[in-house]
Amino acid sequence: MVTPIRARQRAAFVDSSALISLVDRDDITHRAAVDAYESLKLDGYRLFTSNHMVTEAYDILAGSHGHEIARTWLDHMELPVYVADSGDLEQARDRVLSSRNALNLNDALSVVIMQRLGVEDAFAVDPDFLAALD
Repeated sequence: MVTPIRARQRAAFVDSSALISLVDRDDITHRAAVDAYESLKLDGYRLFTSNHMVTEAYDILAGSHGHEIARTWLDHMELPVYVADSGDLEQARDRVLSSRNALNLNDALSVVIMQRLGVEDAFAVDPDFLAALD
């Protein structure tokens, strides 16, 4: 049985959009992302992400900034990583197939992970991900 994180400590799921924004100093959301990250840490949040978010962030960083920057980020990325299992993927698939809106599979998977762990807060700058939380 998975113990909800909120029973132990406040937690926030970190979306790939926030991971990328923290690295990309030219991103228009960079300063706000850095401020939000520092505020979450100061407020005692336990930040974590998923293996799918790490993969997505790496691929986007490699494509936009080159593999060296992406590898450096990957080497220094210290957030705890939740590894999605087949049950998580099946639930995310069901969400996508039953959604009336265009829903990204990774966004659906992130929502499933948050629900499984009892996490209500997320750190993201992607409006599509934030909309998926509703």
